[in-house]
Amino acid sequence: MTDSAKSSVDILKQADSLFQDRDVEVAFAAYDKAHQKAREEFNRPVEVEALAQMARLILTKGDREQGEDWLDKARERADKSDPLGWSRFLGVEGRFAWKAGNIQAARETFEKMFEYCSAKSLWGRAVDAAHMVAIVAESREDQIKWSHAGIEMAEAHGSNQWLGPLWNNLAGVYYDNKQYDSCLACYHKARDYHWQFSGETEKLFADYHVGMVYRLKGDFQSAESWLRPVLAWAERLENHSAIGRACEDLGEIELARRNSTLGILFLKRAKEEYQNAGFDKSWPEIWDNINRRIKQVEE
Repeated sequence: MTDSAKSSVDILKQADSLFQDRDVEVAFAAYDKAHQKAREEFNRPVEVEALAQMARLILTKGDREQGEDWLDKARERADKSDPLGWSRFLGVEGRFAWKAGNIQAARETFEKMFEYCSAKSLWGRAVDAAHMVAIVAESREDQIKWSHAGIEMAEAHGSNQWLGPLWNNLAGVYYDNKQYDSCLACYHKARDYHWQFSGETEKLFADYHVGMVYRLKGDFQSAESWLRPVLAWAERLENHSAIGRACEDLGEIELARRNSTLGILFLKRAKEEYQNAGFDKSWPEIWDNINRRIKQVEE
């Protein structure tokens, strides 16, 4: 069936599939087609969903100002009486507030989305909202509370594709508090679901996180059993971020074993891969840390 023969609903579903595959440019074009077709059909809910997603895709590319233009178009068409359009709009509006640093506004928007979607039995989107509240929550207690709320709702309503990201979130809370036993248990859970429902990159990082926490726990043998396959896998994918992370952890293992020559080689390769990934511009925390660590080891 040609695109011209498809309904706006069908084109939107196709765009959502492309979005899940992280094919940003192709997904944007598909959402634009859905938007145009929805206008022809006078299908306002699909029009709002497509516009909101176009805004979100531009936000993922880092152009928040241009994305706001598309979000404003979605806002003009959005109506609370339309569950699908309104819930999608709220999810994107909250993400814009989050990326702008307006954490309180983001949280309020995601909580509103959670309540609205729960009332409308839009369980997958309610889980998404809980997931985002957990991300923007400022206290450890709130992060844990909302992570568990999302997990419980996903399990109760069959939204299992969300369980990988939700367990990741909870692992991150324990990681920040250096509770590595709990962190490792959560990352193992996350891995189980990522391997069932996620793409190859998510599976790669799920394995990496398990190895990373074993390293932090001082179990270097277990860490290497995860990190070395991750490194080989990342090299095949040419994923510079994952290569850098695996190299950094393997370098720290060698340094802990007092193999300083091999350790510094791993750290320098991590730095090179981080630069290839653009972290010197996009992720200064990681970039500054690896430079500081190399200088510390070489002194």
